[in-house]
Amino acid sequence: MTLRPIASKCGAGDCPTVYVTDRNTVVVQGYAVSPQDVGVVLPSGEFLVEISPALLTSAAHSLAQP
Repeated sequence: MTLRPIASKCGAGDCPTVYVTDRNTVVVQGYAVSPQDVGVVLPSGEFLVEISPALLTSAAHSLAQP
């Protein structure tokens, strides 16, 4: 899989970032949220990730561009 950053709130790449993949999917880098702490049950292999609304909006705008 190859990742291409489409939205980030810093220039270093070591902060929350949204990527688009060569498989036509989206990968999110953010802060891990413990499912037990927020009362969510997740299937094996899934994770909760916290990112800012501004990052999500920026990613949506990037994805909408041709």
